[in-house]
This record gives sequence, C-alpha cells and structure tokens, in this order.
Amino acid sequence: MRGKKAYRIRTFLSVLGVLVFAALLLWLIVGINSARTLTEEVRLDNVRQSVVNGAVLCYSVEGVYPEDIGYLKDNYGVRYDEGKYLVHYRYIAADIMPAVNVFVSEQNSGG
Repeated sequence: MRGKKAYRIRTFLSVLGVLVFAALLLWLIVGINSARTLTEEVRLDNVRQSVVNGAVLCYSVEGVYPEDIGYLKDNYGVRYDEGKYLVHYRYIAADIMPAVNVFVSEQNSGG
C-alpha cells in the first residue's frame, strides 16, 4: 500500500509541475503580446502628436494651419515612416485645427 501511495504522490507532483510550467509560459506569452500591442498604440499616438505639433507650430508662426501634410514635412520637420503609417490629414479652414488620424499601413500590419 505504501508504495502505491508514494507513486500517486510523485505522479501528482509531476503533473502539477507541468501544469504550473504551462500556466507560466501562457502568462508570459500573453504579457509579451499585450506589451507589443501597447507599444504600437504609443507609436501611433506619437506620430499623430508629431503632426499635430507641426500644425500648431505652423499656425503660431504663420497664422494659418497648413493645407496639407506635405507642407509640414517640407517646412516644419515633421517626419514619420511613410511605409509603416498612413496619416490622414484633413484640412478644414485656415483658422481651424485640422483633423489628424494615423493608421498602420496594411502592408505592414501582417494582413
């Protein structure tokens, strides 16, 4: 009887160890994926903020918002990876802040 009980305990501990290891591995994978998603969101926000800052700087210097993003690139040093990000810059009026949206380019999103 005693040998059977010891065998069951060792088996239980072995299975428990494998389950704990699998749970920790899953937790690690989920954490890495969450960090990657959060990092991409921060990058999108940084690109958007760069374009907005350029537009505000242009408005403060020239008194009008630029009509297109090309003007910001040429005259105010706005830079971003055009192959990775799509920036939608919608000019409204000379004295109204343009709408700026940033998206990850489909060719770089993996889909």
